[in-house]
Formats: sequence, structure tokens, C-alpha cells
Amino acid sequence: MSEDYLNDLKEFENLTKLTIDLSEEIWLKFLSLWFQILEYEPSIHEMLLCYQQCIQLLPILMKKCHFYQIRKDIRISKETSFKSLEKLNENRLKNYFLLTKDEQDKEENKVYYHHIYYLLLISSQTISFVSFESRDEQLFIEKYVELFQIFINRIDKRMQSNLNQSNEIKEQTLAVINERILTFFWNLSDRTILIPFLIQTQLPFKVLQWLSQSSFLTEKSRRPFLGIIQNIARHDDGTDKLNEFNGLEIVKQYQQQKLEKTQTRKLILSMSIALLSTHEQLKDNRKGMNIVLNNLLESIIISFKSDRYRFDGIHISELLEILVKLFVVEERILDYILNHVETNPSSNLISTIQLFIEIFIQFSHSLKESDRVDQLTFIAIANILWSISFLNYTKDYLIENNLFIQILFQLNQEQNQNDIIQQYKPKSMENIQQAIQGILHNLHLIQDNKHLTDIQNKTDENWIMISYCHENLNICNEIYEYLKKSIKNLNIWIDQTHLNNSCDLWESIAYGMEKSNFILCFLSEQYFQSKSCRQEFIYANDSLKKPIIPILISNFQPKGWLGIRMTGLKYIRFKNENQLEEKKKTELLNTILSSLSLKLSHVTNKENLSPSSEHQFEESSSNLNEIQKWFQSNRLSKEFYDLFQFETREEMFDYAQLLFKDREKQMNIYEKIYSQKYHGKQMPPHEFLRFTKSLEQFINDDLNSSTQIKSKTCILL
Repeated sequence: MSEDYLNDLKEFENLTKLTIDLSEEIWLKFLSLWFQILEYEPSIHEMLLCYQQCIQLLPILMKKCHFYQIRKDIRISKETSFKSLEKLNENRLKNYFLLTKDEQDKEENKVYYHHIYYLLLISSQTISFVSFESRDEQLFIEKYVELFQIFINRIDKRMQSNLNQSNEIKEQTLAVINERILTFFWNLSDRTILIPFLIQTQLPFKVLQWLSQSSFLTEKSRRPFLGIIQNIARHDDGTDKLNEFNGLEIVKQYQQQKLEKTQTRKLILSMSIALLSTHEQLKDNRKGMNIVLNNLLESIIISFKSDRYRFDGIHISELLEILVKLFVVEERILDYILNHVETNPSSNLISTIQLFIEIFIQFSHSLKESDRVDQLTFIAIANILWSISFLNYTKDYLIENNLFIQILFQLNQEQNQNDIIQQYKPKSMENIQQAIQGILHNLHLIQDNKHLTDIQNKTDENWIMISYCHENLNICNEIYEYLKKSIKNLNIWIDQTHLNNSCDLWESIAYGMEKSNFILCFLSEQYFQSKSCRQEFIYANDSLKKPIIPILISNFQPKGWLGIRMTGLKYIRFKNENQLEEKKKTELLNTILSSLSLKLSHVTNKENLSPSSEHQFEESSSNLNEIQKWFQSNRLSKEFYDLFQFETREEMFDYAQLLFKDREKQMNIYEKIYSQKYHGKQMPPHEFLRFTKSLEQFINDDLNSSTQIKSKTCILL
């Protein structure tokens, strides 16, 4: 048997120059032979010769078979990586990882060293080309939890051993096999869909621990730690798990040691911090964030010009993913990238928008192909352009690119024909259909009012629309059921019942908004981060000027694009979304009935109403009429009446207290709201002063008469 193997191995020694197709077949044939030989103990002299011959042939064959080129073929990458893992998981080889250094140096064990080295090398160099799209592929890798934990324990022991010697030796290595294991984990964690599985192996906790102890290691030995952390943090579950172990602080402390010298390593460090930070933490680190943004955009420019769209190993998709998340934080970051970023060569508004459009055009073909990374790149750049399209001053630059607009329309029409690979994407990134329609809508290239005639013919119906983020589905469903039971003949537009698999998603949502008397918005951190929810809120508030009843979930505080539009709106807060307070549900019901001007006959659950509800509804209309007459009598315009939207005299009293504390601040706030609400018009300063004096006189008159009318409908909670 051993002689047959030796003869077979000799056939590989005399190979001449190979074509790519022939290289693939030769490589797989050699793998099969090598793995058969490893089935046998090397104790027999002839088998030992086979072991040795395989090791001599491997580097030669990798070169002759163009290994680093053929590994990109899915058949080669999958068969090489999967069969290598199977072999490493066999007892004889797996037990090698459990041996002490002295045991590994024994003659009977030394023979395995080079085989394990090459198995780890070829598996780590091919695993990153396996997509793991199918459940079968994911189940295959999940079989190796025990093996991966053995890998982790081996590195952990070596780290502890080195740590004990750190005072004696300043620059230590983890040894070649351990470095190969870490490279394997680095490439495996690049498959973001596998992060929930890797969390089970305790890798996130251990890699943070290793990074915190790595100052005594050589650059080569510690290099994979940061790459693994960055890959884990690209998954939302990975970010949560890393921060569960104080990940952000550990990475920041590592940054302060200034161990990383190259631009690429500093960039990976900055990317990791950005991924691990909350939006508030990013906003607080403005100076540091500007440096990160400079590096990010410059790296995107360089990677887009390269053949493989990489900057020193970092693919452009990874860089774009970071920007997608950062652009959710606040418009200041987007404004900095477009107008103030410092790159070499220098960038400006026009060149940066043009760069993003060119990336979009370059990767637009990906939806008709099967490259997972290309599709992720395209989804990311579409999300970035969607964020940019919310800014009024960018729209002309986007519209003037005819090819860009042509591709948008084409993709919108062909959305059901695109072969989009199902893969993980972070919460900050919306799907391609929403992004394409979102851009078209923001550029006013989708007609939203095509159903207005139909709506006007149905003015006798009462409609409300519910706008929410799907992470808040439970509270949304509970309120939906509560309202359906409580108010008869109330029509509620919600995506779960009204989209009906519509091809034109945004058109259907816009129709629901246009049809509704007002919009019920469930506001949370997830709602704030969603570009789809942002688009719904802005369309309802800015374009349609629909009344909005905001429902704040838990402790969420509106900010950014949402905060500026929430000023002046009266809201209801449910502090515990898992157990909604009955009192708050009742107040919501009262608010809706008041807003729709419904009578008590429409209420099916009268026990839900407070004892004074009947009197309350009668007074609600008179309160509004009284407030409207007050604005008219003080020569204040309808725009000002709509701007403040007071519903009761008590609300006017409450706002007056804020106004009199800091008039200049309130004027600045409402200047912005006025401009947003009325499409860039400036608020007349003299009218705000007239409003202030009139309100002051109103308060004084009311106090002098010792009569204070309290609101019967308390909406502000």
C-alpha cells in the first residue's frame, strides 16, 4: 500500500506548467491522496516516507497549481477548507493541539507538525471564499465547536505562559501554529453570518482578553486580534457580546498604548472603535471622529482605484459599512464627509458625491450576479446615497448624473428579477429595494400623490396610519389590537395588512399616509436609526403636514433629524413596552378620539375611557376654536397657528414658561422648525416677537382674573 502511495506521489514531482483548469484538477487529486495517507499511522517506515514526501510536495504544488488564484473558485475553496477541517478534527491530529511543548518535541509527534501547519494554512486561505449562504454549510461549520475551543484554549495557555515571562522577554511570539490558528479565526470571522456561532465558542471574550495582554507580543503575533474583533463587531450580536465584556474600553486602552504604527492598522483600530461605540459615544468624540472620517474616505478612494477594491487587505465594503452606521448618528457626520473632510488628494462636495455615484454605478451589475461581497458593497453604497439624498443641497448634484438616475429607474422596475443573495446585514443598513425607492422619493422622482383623488372621495372614513420599526413589533401589535377593539369603524393602515406583497413598497406606504387623518408613530432608538422610518416621518410631517401622535418607547429621547421635528409635538410615553400601562393606553385612546372628533357612540370599550371623557370631548373642540381665535385676534398668521399646534390653554401656559426663560433660544429652535415645515422659508422675526408679547399679555390677563383653565386632555406625559 505504501509503495503505491509513493508511486502516486512521484507523479506530482514532474509536473510542467499547468493551465488553470488543469491546476484545479491536479490540486484536488493531490488533496485526496494526501488525506488518504494521513489516515495511516506514520510509525511504518514506508508511511513515514509518504508523510515526508507530502510535505516536500505541498509548497511546490501550491506554486505550480496557482493555489492563490484557484482558491477563489467556490468548488476549490469549499472542498479544500471543509476537508482540511475534517482532517484536523480527527483524533490523532486533534490531540496534537492538546500536547505540551515537550510532548510535541518527541519524535513520534514531530512528524505531525508540518501537516498541521499546512492544513491550517490552506483552510484559512480558502475558508474566506466560502459564502456559508446555505444552512448545510452553516451546519457543517457548527460541528467543530469542540475543535475551535481546543484552538482557543491552546492560544490561551500560550498567552498565559508568555505573560509570565513578559518581564524577561519584551517581544515574544505565539509560535507558528498558534499564529496560523489565529489567521484561520480572522478569516472565518470575516463571514459575518457565522458570528452568532463563533459567540458560542467564547471567542469574543478571549480575543478581548488577549488584546489587553498583547503589549509584549511581536506585531505579527498580535496582528490578528484586532482583525478578529473588527470582524465580530460588524455583526450587531457581535457588538453586543464584545461590549458585554467591556470591549470598547479595552480597544480604546489598546489604542492609547500606540503600538500600531502603520496607517492600515490604525484604520482597523478606528473602525473597531466606531463599530463598538453607541451613537452618543460617537457624538461625544468629535475631534477623534473627524480623524477617523478623514482616514475612511481616503481609504475608500484608494480601494476603489485598486484592482480588487481593497486597501491593504481591507475590502471597500467594510469601509462603506462603517459609513452607513456613522451616517445614522447625526447629519453633522454626513456634512463633514461631504464638505469638510481632509484627504490627499483633497475632496469637496462635488467630488465626494461623484465618488459615491461612481461606486454605485460600478457595482450596480452585482444584483444580476452571485458575488456576495459585490452585492454587500452595492447595498452599502445605495444606503449611503440614500442618506445623502435627504439633504436638500445635494439633490441637484445627484439628479444631474443621467446614468445614475437611469440605473435607479431600471433597478426599481426590475426589483423582482434581481437575484439578491440572502446574507446578513447590520440593522443600520436597509435592503436594496427600500434604498432605491428611498433615493427616488427624496429626489422627487416618484409620484406620491397619484391616489389623492381616490382619497378625497373617501372623506367620510376615519383612517389612521401606524409607522413603526419592526424591532418594536410587539408594542405596535398590542396597540393595534387595542384600538381595533376600542373604536368601531376605525380604519388602521399598517404594513402587515396593507402591503399585500406590493412591488412598489414606498408607493403603498405613501398611499397609506395620504389616506390617513393622522399618523401614529412608535418612536425608539431603532426607529431613529432606520432610514425607512425617517423617510416616512419626514414625508408625513414635512410634505403632507399630517398631524402626528408620537408614542415614545421606554427611555428614548428624540434627537437629530427626529428631535428637530418633535419640538412642539405632544407625545405619549410607554415606559415598559412589555407591560403597557392601562392609564397611558386610555390617554392614547382619548387623544385619537379627540383628533378624529369622534363622538362617544364610536367607542365600543367605554370602560377604557376616564369618567370625564364625555365632557372632555365636548370641550376639546371648543378649546381648539378658542386658541385659533386667539391667534387671529393677535394678528398671528395661520402658519404660526399650525407651527405651535396648541390644543389646550394649559399647553399655552406650559410653553410660556419655557419661552420666558430663554426667548432667544426658543426663537432659534422655532426658526429651524419653521424652515423645515415650510420648505426653506424664513420665520418673520417680528411675528415671533408679536407672538411672545401676545402670549405674555395672555398669561398676565389670565392671572389677574385668577382663572386658569386646565386641559382635560393631558397628552404631554
